[in-house]
Amino acid sequence: MKKFTVIMMLVAMCLASIPAKAQFKWGLEGGVNLSKASLSGNMFDSSNRTGWFIGPKAQFTIPVIGLGIDGAVLYSQKYLKISGNGDLAEYSETKNMPYIDIPINLKYNIGFSSLVGMYISTGPQYSWYMGGCNLTSGLEKVGSLKTSNFSWNVGLGINALNHLQVGLTYNIALGETGQIDGVADAFETIDIKNNTWQVRLAYLF
Repeated sequence: MKKFTVIMMLVAMCLASIPAKAQFKWGLEGGVNLSKASLSGNMFDSSNRTGWFIGPKAQFTIPVIGLGIDGAVLYSQKYLKISGNGDLAEYSETKNMPYIDIPINLKYNIGFSSLVGMYISTGPQYSWYMGGCNLTSGLEKVGSLKTSNFSWNVGLGINALNHLQVGLTYNIALGETGQIDGVADAFETIDIKNNTWQVRLAYLF
């Protein structure tokens, strides 16, 4: 919650500094998640899983210099698949992970013409986990997912026809997404970090 409060304070400071002539747009954004967990240790492996996201988006841009801020509130469906190695080969978990994501990005726009340009963006993201937290093997709890996560976005994309945006973003987990701590003889705690590639499409009014 402290991290979320810091993000909201930064957003408020940025909004207060936006000139009166800044352009404001709002619209809808959606796209595809491609997630893969990074695991500490070598007792478990993870594989890529595909999900999706959708939600409203708003953007402020200073026309002359191309700098801007955008933010969104996204329902994001991600998946996690973990399988054991060696003596733990019988363990496998595929987890459905619904989130509410709030990304806030600083964006720099480069115009090639009045109709086409590109952008680069970066900024923090705060996520609330909306599903069941337990990781299980049969009926036994073997780990858990955190109820909230803090991460960082880095992305680039294309602006087209004054309304469309198509982009690619890499979302980097800055803390653990969850932990495995109770599988058979795996006495050590395995940290899970779920990093995600995102292909996004937005239409702004």
